[in-house]
Amino acid sequence: MSLSEITSLQNTLNSALDVFKAELAAQNLSEPSLNTSKPHPIDDIAYLPTPAMFEARRVALASLGLLRSLVQSPYDALAANTWMTLESASVRLAAEVDIAGVLANSEDGVSIDEIAQRTDIDGLKLERALRLLVSQGWFREPKHGYFANNRLSNVIKKGHPGFHLATYMNDLFNKVTVGFSEMINHPDPNFRKNTDPLHTAFQLSYKTEVAFFGADGWLTKDPEEAIKFGLSMGAVGPTSDPGVAADFRWAEIARGKDAIVDVGGGQGTLCCSLAAKYPEIKQFIVQDLPETRAAAESFIESKGFSDKVKFEAQDFFKPQRRKGKYVFVMQRGTFPFSNKYI
Repeated sequence: MSLSEITSLQNTLNSALDVFKAELAAQNLSEPSLNTSKPHPIDDIAYLPTPAMFEARRVALASLGLLRSLVQSPYDALAANTWMTLESASVRLAAEVDIAGVLANSEDGVSIDEIAQRTDIDGLKLERALRLLVSQGWFREPKHGYFANNRLSNVIKKGHPGFHLATYMNDLFNKVTVGFSEMINHPDPNFRKNTDPLHTAFQLSYKTEVAFFGADGWLTKDPEEAIKFGLSMGAVGPTSDPGVAADFRWAEIARGKDAIVDVGGGQGTLCCSLAAKYPEIKQFIVQDLPETRAAAESFIESKGFSDKVKFEAQDFFKPQRRKGKYVFVMQRGTFPFSNKYI
């Protein structure tokens, strides 16, 4: 007799949740909640979960995804997938007008009339978007017509790293994905089978012939775009930087080397994390497009590592200028823009 998929996933989910709760208890942490405006300690971008907690969260989320696919109507799943772009657009709207900042730390919520007045947006339109976000867990509605922050909405407040991800990068990816299917199945065989940086979804969506990255590329031609891109990536890197810093023997890896070089290092979040954890490593180099220099050096200075973390302009589609004993690091990729995935 074959094992029930639902039963197997149910057991797996319960086991993962038990481990997750046990890890919280071992750290004297309460369980996270969506019914408060206060952030939870594990929401901190620098929080490093234990290996057991990390694995339990990963397994729980995977189990939930498979359970949803098993119990949900396929047509409901298709409809939800089709309409999910509205959720993304609503998150972007909420960040752009700083709904989370307007709501601040109010536990009882702020009325839609006051939110509309403070944002200068029609209340009925705004309420529809907020209700959608409440249904997806982004905000709370403590009582009818009153909205409040929760764990998710806190990260898109202005001044937080997530703000740039929810605005610039959200908008960029939404526009680029319009051309994604055409990139894969383009009517022109030469385009369809070409994998260079000039034949991507980006060119199709933005109706341009320049590459997103590289010399004379989109970011080079518009320095403000490069700064926004760097700030957005600054909200992505730190989510994994604590784990990357803890999971490798960086001191041993870097011993006898001239420096650790993060290729395409954005603002330098990883190098700063490594510099903080491994003071014995004397030199780090953040390589990225020259247009990202200002944002990177500002971030590095804010962390107090200007003496040992240096920015260096480098197009990673061009030959590496550094010759010597270096540790080169490359992580993540943006294939809708470059046809490369790291």
